[in-house]
Amino acid sequence: MPLATLPRGAVLATLAALCWGAATVMSKSVLSVFPPVFLLVLQLLASVICLWVFIFLRRRPLPKPAPAEVFKFASLGLLEPGLAYLLSLIGLATTTASNATLIYSTEAIMIIVLGVLLFGEKPTLRFVVFSLIAVGGLCFALGVFSAGDGGGSIKGDALIFAGTLVAALYVVLSARFAARIDAVIIVAWQQTVALIFAALLLPASAALELPSDALTAASPGDWLLAALSGVVQYALAFSLYIAALKTISANYAGSFLNLIPLFGLAGAFLFLHETLSLPQLIGAGITVLAVSYINLRLQPATDKPAQA
Repeated sequence: MPLATLPRGAVLATLAALCWGAATVMSKSVLSVFPPVFLLVLQLLASVICLWVFIFLRRRPLPKPAPAEVFKFASLGLLEPGLAYLLSLIGLATTTASNATLIYSTEAIMIIVLGVLLFGEKPTLRFVVFSLIAVGGLCFALGVFSAGDGGGSIKGDALIFAGTLVAALYVVLSARFAARIDAVIIVAWQQTVALIFAALLLPASAALELPSDALTAASPGDWLLAALSGVVQYALAFSLYIAALKTISANYAGSFLNLIPLFGLAGAFLFLHETLSLPQLIGAGITVLAVSYINLRLQPATDKPAQA
């Protein structure tokens, strides 16, 4: 299926994966300067400002959701980017960007499982088989089947897995609202809640992880890169992904998340100079090929999102 014939939601989900893969590399590069919780607050602050400025400057009138509905979808910001990215940033501080982007690709499988458990959504057998092949490629790339490892740490990888599980739960639940509420409105409210959550954690975390000279030691370029990574990772990527959920299901949209390793590994190699081993390349290739088959052969173009 050529790119031009893919449904609009598939294109948006692919662009979201590109943003997340690139932003992972950007975040990894500034974690050497800013500790995880402080970086999360900084990124979310930049993203929230960008989102609300865009909303207020946009001339197109939008229907206003009821306060009770706003509370429902805004509270999901506690899951992602709140808790999910808190765990992921802490994990990313001790593992490689390459490992992180590969682990993020398991979110597609988690979305399928949670959809079955929570809403009784049943994927086809071939979808499950090729999804498991994608996970097998991921495990191979991370060194699960060998004596070595992918260059990260068990603790860091485990935290990113936990964050990815929380993110998958967020996707499944957010899909119930995406079809009828403007994507930017959803993302702005969710990230505002996430910012409040992260800011409440900041005083306690600063006493443990923020050196006294950290802020003065950071260069203007470090601050700019941290803010830009927040806009790319949160404002842009989440808006694209929620918009994708308007026309395709959470399962279908989730399968595109497996493309994050393709963008993340390339970025880690080009900009962070992380060495890519042969097992990583083979495993990433297996994952990408399996997901490509899912996207091009197993998913109907008219796949619709679930309604709340």
